[in-house]
Amino acid sequence: MASNHMADAVMNMSRPRAAASEVTGRLSRSLETISTFFLFLFVIAQPLSIAASHVAYAGAALAWVLRLALVRRGMLKSSPLDLPILVFLLLSVISTLVSPLPASSWEGMRKIALIFLVLVVAHNVPNARRAKQLLAVLFVSSLGAVGWAMWNYVDGVGLRIHNPQPGTSFYSAGLREADVILRVDGHGVERPQEFLRRVDSEPPGKPMQLRVIHGLGIEIMKDAVPIAVSLDNGPRPRSLSELGMQIETDRPARARAFYSHYVTYAAVLQLLGCLVFGLWLSHRRYSPLSSAVFTALLLAFGIALAMTLTRGAWLAFAFGCVVELCFFLKHWSRTVIIPAILIVAVVGTTVAMHRYRQMGLLALNDAGTDYRLLMWRDGAKLIETHPLFGVGMNVVRDAPSRFDLAAYKKYGVQLHFHSTPIEIGVEMGLLVLAAWAVMMAAYWLMLARLVVQTRKRKDPFPYGLSLGILGATSSFFVSSLVHYDFGDSVVMFLFWFLAGLGLALYHQLQQQKGTAVSTGTAA
Repeated sequence: MASNHMADAVMNMSRPRAAASEVTGRLSRSLETISTFFLFLFVIAQPLSIAASHVAYAGAALAWVLRLALVRRGMLKSSPLDLPILVFLLLSVISTLVSPLPASSWEGMRKIALIFLVLVVAHNVPNARRAKQLLAVLFVSSLGAVGWAMWNYVDGVGLRIHNPQPGTSFYSAGLREADVILRVDGHGVERPQEFLRRVDSEPPGKPMQLRVIHGLGIEIMKDAVPIAVSLDNGPRPRSLSELGMQIETDRPARARAFYSHYVTYAAVLQLLGCLVFGLWLSHRRYSPLSSAVFTALLLAFGIALAMTLTRGAWLAFAFGCVVELCFFLKHWSRTVIIPAILIVAVVGTTVAMHRYRQMGLLALNDAGTDYRLLMWRDGAKLIETHPLFGVGMNVVRDAPSRFDLAAYKKYGVQLHFHSTPIEIGVEMGLLVLAAWAVMMAAYWLMLARLVVQTRKRKDPFPYGLSLGILGATSSFFVSSLVHYDFGDSVVMFLFWFLAGLGLALYHQLQQQKGTAVSTGTAA
């Protein structure tokens, strides 16, 4: 009898635990579904909207953290990147704490914290099928951005002004030679006749509201400024010749799609191009359909990259492809094909720069190149005077008068140092720069090992994925020497997303090894 009562008591105690475990399991699965939903939303938004990308990233991260707090055991998986990432983050925090402008530097920690995306992706991509689905959505969304970039060349992006006449309403409002009108009363305008119709239909006494970019070209759309034009109460112009200025449809000199700047778009395209190139290499003999799809993607991204006219991204893309070929080709092929690719890349870039930008590959007389060289020289001086933890993130931006920067004085434009290593060294010091270099080296070596481990597998996707991410990472390293890609959240979102996929693949291989060992031991 006593034993029966004890058994009943044990059963009664276990029922609440079982019910709680069931509720926890359901909630965990729901949070996993939410994380997955936001990850798909992220890859949809990444080529289209930076604001939507931030929202999707925050949603996926929050759902994963809640799930991690709910199911503590077995959620976090170790990797070779854990210690390097932790050291980099800790040193970045210390650099921020000792900054002379802590508020500005803490704002800069947002770009550092994007590295958290690696863990979110790595722990929410459980298998190759999920990775394929995410990449498929990313490629489709990116093709939409490519289509928009090409449509801008066909339809135009605004109206360029020539020969504005003094004394006219438009000249008095501030419109000058080579300005570009983007919007009229909140509506996009690409045709001169359409602009004329809007002028004619404007109510008497109501100023016409324009969005205008001053200067010689559309580079950064967010630089558009509002201009109010007070039209005369007299007769409105009936023809273009009566406007007091000449207008024509303006098309972008360099492709930028939905991004604010063509350099950002070029950096994204070089990463996508290298990724697709790796997948094409692994699938080209496996499946004619897959080969055709990746060929079409490579062609589309390659054309869009060419339309950006960004020499650094072109050469970085070529370098990334060369790294992939070093792992893919046999020895005798490497000695012939790789030098040929490098020669074609350098010569082709030089010819294209002369034709489309009237400059050489290394144009020392170019204002952009001169600005870079001046910033690099002053950056080296700042690193020398602030070697440990730098001057503080965003301190140069928010307090430029503290620093005697030659480029600022010569050009009157305040930008960054146009180099990821120099920017990190200036803002956070040599300790953080060394931690960043070690972290990136550990990441690259992990990818290289993944390429070797997946090469002989029957499924070509893991091999193509690891090969493509390795090439994309290598291209990022090269372009980061002359661009501050690390400070561009659009570029880093894609970079860290690919890193998360690489880490997810690492976890999957480790799990398969563990399963194989357990099976062998049981046998």
